[in-house]
Parts: sequence; structure tokens; C-alpha cells
Amino acid sequence: MPIENTARGCSEAAAGLERATRGFRPPEESILAPMRRLCVQDSWSGAAIDCFATMTAEELGKCAGAVDAKHREALFGVIAGNERDMAGLQIIVARLANLRVGISECDRFVIAVSTAMSCERLPLEQRHDLGNETADFWSLPTRNLPPDAIAKMVKACSESLDALQQQVAAVGCM
Repeated sequence: MPIENTARGCSEAAAGLERATRGFRPPEESILAPMRRLCVQDSWSGAAIDCFATMTAEELGKCAGAVDAKHREALFGVIAGNERDMAGLQIIVARLANLRVGISECDRFVIAVSTAMSCERLPLEQRHDLGNETADFWSLPTRNLPPDAIAKMVKACSESLDALQQQVAAVGCM
């Protein structure tokens, strides 16, 4: 096991995650031990540890962005417990916060989806589906694409953004 080499350690990071996520996961289910284990096992950086140790609930996406992408899903899985509840929704928002497509129209669509996650007039199940589909689909590589592929993506993202804006406006969330 790696030795913790930061002013704060994995115990403080786990405690910060426990405290900051209590409002959107069952508080009786502690994530302290599994988070400390992940921190040590995945060798979180000092920046990630410091961020988690002092984070608020709104900063989950920012702090998760400091964890290597290959380890981020395990972190989210512990918090959400793979449930379609408010904790799961917060994980989706955190995943979207770290998603950059690199095509401005698509990045605007991702931001709009992230914003739609807070629209309580959209059913929770629908928000989960929209967020997960967006995070899964748009996390595909987009570098070095030919111009015709980029043009298709611009068109798809623009149309998706228009449809999403109409959908949230129809339920009164704009």
C-alpha cells in the first residue's frame, strides 16, 4: 500500500466525502472506510485529498476531477451505490462536470444536460437516463476526427440541445 504523502491524508479525504455527501445519500450508510481504501489503493494525489477533505456537496465534481479518470467511476460507485436516487443524480452531475467534448456545440449540450439535472419537474428516472446517456456517449474520443464527422457531431449536438431546451421549457424549468 502506498504511504500517504500529503499534509492531509486519506482519512481526512474520506471524512470530507462522508460529510459532504450526507445530504444526498442515506446518512446511516457510511462511506468512510471504502473511501479511505480507494484513496490509498488508487494513490489519490495530494490535490485530490486536500479537495475532498474540505469539500462541500457542490464541489463533488470539481474534486472528483482531481482523481485519475480510470479511478473516478469506483469513487462514484461507492457514493451512489449504483442507485437511481438523489445520490446517483449527484454522481451524474459530477460526471458531467468533468466531461469536455472539445466541440463547442457539444460542450454546450453537456452543460445544458447538467443544468437539467436540477429540474425537479422532470421525473428522477428521466433525469438519470438523460444524464447517464450523455455522460456515456459524449465521453467517446473526439480528437483528430475528420471534418465531416465533426460537422455531423455539431449538427447532432445542436439538434439535441434544441430538443432538450424545448423539453425543459415545456415543464417550466427554464
